[in-house]
Amino acid sequence: MKMLDVTLEERTQVEEQVYVKPRYNWMYENNINSGKVLIDVDTKQEFEYNKWRTNSSLSNHMDTILAVNEMNMNYHLSDKLHYHYLFYSIPKKNRYGKKKTDAEVKLEKQLEQEAKIISLIQDYYKYNVVRAKEAFKILTKDQLELIRQKQEKGGVK
Repeated sequence: MKMLDVTLEERTQVEEQVYVKPRYNWMYENNINSGKVLIDVDTKQEFEYNKWRTNSSLSNHMDTILAVNEMNMNYHLSDKLHYHYLFYSIPKKNRYGKKKTDAEVKLEKQLEQEAKIISLIQDYYKYNVVRAKEAFKILTKDQLELIRQKQEKGGVK
């Protein structure tokens, strides 16, 4: 069946263009950490130099935090000066984010569950955080389950 528009002409289907955001290239940050040759910031690259992203990624390491803080205080500097200062002032070595161990992940989940239970105790007994933590140590699993059931409000989760 043909569809007609307001001028009684056949309607043509327009295909929508889907924008795919390109993944960020960590070229500048990697070059500051372990590069030997400067990248010219003034030339047109796929990604422009981003001071905030560079400061954010380098501030996670103990040996780079002072240089990054200095650049945060001198935010008015151009991208080129910012990049040059970090390139020449930071010692060259590989810096990677630390991967969490299984024990750390397990501990985080346990602490998150305890925080939810303490929140339930606070709502049920109208306790502050300190008293709710004390009550959490005393209450049994059956009592905690009863509190959880009474606090349930229903609906879609």
